[in-house]
Amino acid sequence: MKARRLICRDVRKIEVEEFELGAPPDDGILVQNEYTAVSVGTELYGWTHGSEPGRERSFPHETGYCNAGTVLEVGKDVKGVKPGDRVSGQENHASHAIMTRLYHKVPEDVPPKTAVYLVMGAISLHGVRVAHIELGEVVAVLGLGIVGQLAATLSRLAGGMPVIGIDMDDFRLKKARDRGIDVCLNPGEVADLPAAVREHSIEDGANAVIESTGKPIVYPMAVKIACTAGRLVALGSPRGTVEMDFLTDVHLREVSLLGAIQPKTPDQDNIYYRWTKERERNLVLRLMAQGKLPVA
Repeated sequence: MKARRLICRDVRKIEVEEFELGAPPDDGILVQNEYTAVSVGTELYGWTHGSEPGRERSFPHETGYCNAGTVLEVGKDVKGVKPGDRVSGQENHASHAIMTRLYHKVPEDVPPKTAVYLVMGAISLHGVRVAHIELGEVVAVLGLGIVGQLAATLSRLAGGMPVIGIDMDDFRLKKARDRGIDVCLNPGEVADLPAAVREHSIEDGANAVIESTGKPIVYPMAVKIACTAGRLVALGSPRGTVEMDFLTDVHLREVSLLGAIQPKTPDQDNIYYRWTKERERNLVLRLMAQGKLPVA
């Protein structure tokens, strides 16, 4: 069958290409996409810069990793989904896709416009897991794009009290308030951001700080927001050099720096860690179905 997809021909050069798509393999499904979502972090960086450390990109290449659509055909060995079911996963921007792994059946009460953010939800959830939030801890989330918004909501569900959303954009701050985030701060409108965070903490800052902008320039402030012996989680990929006073802000205050990149979520569970990619994504869909993880 004929299908269409987005192709990156070169840096900042995107085209729509028609291509031939065959029948799914025995363990695969053919999906007609209803929605795909753009990652304004990793994906947009690839469009505008090409390769980066840890992600080599040659041209031309397909792009995108969030899709939701309807199953048209299934291979003979596929169980759990049938034609007509809706699924979500991590395929590229295309009209149709063949999926063989990490696709998930979407509950009937989750619209595809929501389900397309499944992978984004899993990215945010991984950051919250790495933060090791305990009930009653203060959590600050810097950057309230889609990943930050979802991370803030998941931090509340994990027991963060209060959760503080921080962003320079008033539209994003309003979205955070609308989804129930406890405190929303605009760094451009407060004289001293660490002091503003401390007003909502019995410690000298937030127990967990989740940095989701991916901007290295934010880190010197992010570490100051954390309390003594707090945790700073790098959820957004910080592309570039981070400069901070490690002695004063990290070492003497015993702040832990933690990286969180979702592909490191294990495919196979063990007795010490049960949260595989599949379980994380099924949980995200359940939370969406229950109305606990809105994306709008």
